[in-house]
Amino acid sequence: MWLTRLALKYPITTLMAAIAIFVLGIVSFTQLPVDMLPNIQIPVISVITYNSGAGPLDMEQTVTFPLERACSSTNDVDYIQSITREGVSQIRIYFNWDASTDVGLIDVIQKVDRALNLLPVSASQPLVLKFDITNVPVCTIALSGDIDERALYDLAYNVIEPQLEHLPGVAFAQVVGGKLREIHVSVDRNRIEAMGIPIQQVVTAVANSNLIVPSGDLKAGVFDYSLKTESQFNVVEPIGNVVIKTVGGIPVRVKDVAYVEDSYQEQTEIIRNNGTHGVVLRVQKTSGANTVDVVKGVVQAITHLREVPPTVKASLALDQSLYIKQSIDGLQQEAILGAFLAMLVILVFLRNSRSAIIIFTAIPLSVLVTFIFFRFSNTTLNIMTFGGLALGIGRLVDDSIVELEAISRHYGLMKTNKLGKMQSTLDAALEVASPIFISTLTTVIVFLPVIFLTGIAKLLFIPLVITITVALFASFFVSRTVTPSMCYKFLKAEREVDPESKKLADRMQIKAREFFDWVDDKYQNTLQYALKHRKMVFYSIIGFTVFSVLIFKFIGTEFFPDSDESQFGITVKLPVGTRIE
Repeated sequence: MWLTRLALKYPITTLMAAIAIFVLGIVSFTQLPVDMLPNIQIPVISVITYNSGAGPLDMEQTVTFPLERACSSTNDVDYIQSITREGVSQIRIYFNWDASTDVGLIDVIQKVDRALNLLPVSASQPLVLKFDITNVPVCTIALSGDIDERALYDLAYNVIEPQLEHLPGVAFAQVVGGKLREIHVSVDRNRIEAMGIPIQQVVTAVANSNLIVPSGDLKAGVFDYSLKTESQFNVVEPIGNVVIKTVGGIPVRVKDVAYVEDSYQEQTEIIRNNGTHGVVLRVQKTSGANTVDVVKGVVQAITHLREVPPTVKASLALDQSLYIKQSIDGLQQEAILGAFLAMLVILVFLRNSRSAIIIFTAIPLSVLVTFIFFRFSNTTLNIMTFGGLALGIGRLVDDSIVELEAISRHYGLMKTNKLGKMQSTLDAALEVASPIFISTLTTVIVFLPVIFLTGIAKLLFIPLVITITVALFASFFVSRTVTPSMCYKFLKAEREVDPESKKLADRMQIKAREFFDWVDDKYQNTLQYALKHRKMVFYSIIGFTVFSVLIFKFIGTEFFPDSDESQFGITVKLPVGTRIE
């Protein structure tokens, strides 16, 4: 009650607060990050180790098993899963949902560091990564041109990738496909056997000749110069001149027993773009970045790439923001349409344009309060939060409708009660204060069991519940402040319409009243029939309830409904050992 009294006592302050909510809400809406789903942090940590050439059984015994034992003592672990393939060991540690993944990450790193001395010397440093749903690429850039695959890879890796990674919100752009330059030293088996040279000696000679060796410093007078011996290979030819060993004073060089070739790594992935060889860059965004803005920035950047030959074409091969924009735009259209239909129904039932405008003010103000909450709580605009708004649009006007109906009725009794407009407004507000608050509270309390959910379901539905809760309480606040103030300023007591009036507005109001009287009569007749046949109605309800329970088991269940992202993929499995070409 005190809210309504303050709003009526200080109408200018109420107006300024409503304008501030409107402006701040619009600004917050334009700054909200847009994404497909809420920020989902799944408590999973992966430990990935590489050991090129090791078989699955060797990897399991020498890498996977020691790391599994080390990680199993981590706190709050639900279970551990490992996948071992040739040259690769991947261990996934699944934590309990209430555990802190950041603390678990530090704990796993410490456990892995203690087990490093148990791993083979040839194994790589284990990579400890926290699972992040944003690791899915937001877009893929396809490159193609009339240059060879090795030059195309170098162009993508050295020129285009740095330009994309400097864009706001871009974490990194991974280059996939093409040919990566590699120097091959192909040893002639017959020659090294004839000279008695082990293959490891050739490998050692090449490796020892491709080093940066520190050479100390040189002091000359007051100057101190740092010396460096540059012995890394910049071109291919000197590799053949490396001395493997000396036999009878004659040096045996690499080119005597091997063939040195400027080649490329063995291809395990081949990218084709419209039938021609190419490469792709998979762009990933930083956590919390706006997917739509990131893709928009990437699309603008690929049209202004620097130092790229004109024959190389860059195109957008995959765009995750397209489906997001379609989903959000669809929800936005549904919300606007729902608000329009709500206003239309209000106008038809209240039969007063001023009343409809006053009621309709509650919808944008309540929604804008929700946008302000999103902006300052770092909540994204996604299908769950926007779905919550679309779901609650019709409910946002209920509080204000009850408030306005009570005020309108009291205005009609002012002549009888001999009360002023201010007192009538306060009496009406006091009369419906408890019903409005209780109706809002009972709607919100329905979502209370959501807090007992666990897992991904909780992460998905909590934003929806918060959205509806904030919007409904904002609607309650508007109905206790803005609605009474507008009623006091603009609403008039409903006048009696002359049945003989020829005005269009009066005739429409008479027709609407006749229609609602007809509906009331039909409802009264139906209610009387139901009361006369109580047993039939009761048993019919019981029958429908039992039937509903019986057919429940035939209803399918799934986590997400089917969606059409306007794209498809084809997977072809070939026999084991098939060449990549």
